[in-house]
Amino acid sequence: MKKPYPASTIQNVINSAIYHLNLRDHSEFELRKKLEAKTENKEWVETVLEQMKSYGYLKSDHAFSLHFCELAFNSQYGRKYIQQKLKIKGIDELTIEQVITETMQRMAICEQSMINTRLARFKDFSTTSAEKVVNDLLKRGFSMDDISRGISEHSASDTLLTKAQIKGKNANLEAEVIKLAKKLKGRSLIAQELKMKHVDISELDTVLDELSESGEIDFYYNCQLALAKKRYELTDFKEKSKAYGYLSSKGFSSDEIKEAINAVLEE
Repeated sequence: MKKPYPASTIQNVINSAIYHLNLRDHSEFELRKKLEAKTENKEWVETVLEQMKSYGYLKSDHAFSLHFCELAFNSQYGRKYIQQKLKIKGIDELTIEQVITETMQRMAICEQSMINTRLARFKDFSTTSAEKVVNDLLKRGFSMDDISRGISEHSASDTLLTKAQIKGKNANLEAEVIKLAKKLKGRSLIAQELKMKHVDISELDTVLDELSESGEIDFYYNCQLALAKKRYELTDFKEKSKAYGYLSSKGFSSDEIKEAINAVLEE
């Protein structure tokens, strides 16, 4: 960002102030910062600020904040958004709370109604995700409690899915099973992980049986491969118990584990 040319006269500072105020309303804090970037002469800055106030160009913090609140509420922004923005603009907390309360009472503002109005734009939520809907409303300054209430009251709330749920819904069960089996995971762990990924596992047993029968997946062999990655002394009872617990945590069945351990012991 280019630095402003330094002011050589107070008129340059006046011109800068008028230029910025013509672009948009500024709080006193914002305008002072811009004028201080224009000149190091503090006396000029204070003189120009007082002039802008006397001309009615620069609003008091209270009047500026009231106008900001009105615009924000009319654009369906919540109080948290207003609090954050006014704080950045150098408005003290007491003034912020006073103007928010005053404006909400005068305009009969109901944040829950604002949320419901914004959510009503969706006939259903098939084109978006829960994260996007919630984040958009949070950015607009609404509370999580009000957002949750608005979503729950929407007639199509059951169609609002998280990104993980959408991914799971669109997943190919067979492909997901093969992917997990290649990572040497057994039946029960595959079922658990697919469930966590929100994949529909109603046909899981059928898919697992078909893949096993075709030879594309061999859980007995995979169990042996998983065991081979560890160095258990299987002739020792405690080590053998550890091996059993490890393979069980990987989702393999008792029969698969016993066969894998026996295969090693028979070598």
